[in-house]
Amino acid sequence: MDDSAENATEFMLERAAIMEIDGGMKRYDADYYAIVQTWRYCMRTGIAEPTEYRYKLTTRRFTGDEPREPSERTE
Repeated sequence: MDDSAENATEFMLERAAIMEIDGGMKRYDADYYAIVQTWRYCMRTGIAEPTEYRYKLTTRRFTGDEPREPSERTE
């Protein structure tokens, strides 16, 4: 794995932990929003996306309209 993909994976895991521990979110919600934030960050900056399986599985159908924050949910 190259350094930028490794850094993006670390970015994603850190965001998920912050949202879960400090934000009090459920783990699956924290993981989802961390993945969305990481995907948008990678698209914006052009760095390699994480190669982690759950990241690849979640992002394969992203269109760019995914809510970044829980307050953006439409359900």
